[in-house]
Amino acid sequence: MAHIAEDAAALLTGPDARRIARCAAAPCDRFMIRTHARRQWCSERCGARQRANRAYARKQDKSPAA
Repeated sequence: MAHIAEDAAALLTGPDARRIARCAAAPCDRFMIRTHARRQWCSERCGARQRANRAYARKQDKSPAA
C-alpha cells in the first residue's frame, strides 16, 4: 500500500497533475489523465454509453406524440 500511496502522491504533485480530470459520464466516478484535449471519458465503455444515451434521447424527441 505504501508504494501505491507514493505513486498517487507523485502523480498529484508531478507535472501531469494539471491533466487529471473527472470522467464526463453521469454515473461514472472515475478520474483520468487527459491524453488529448478532447478526451472526456475514462474509457471507451463510458464514451459508448454516453453516445448511446444521446442517440436514444434524440430518437425519443423526434417520435410523434401518442
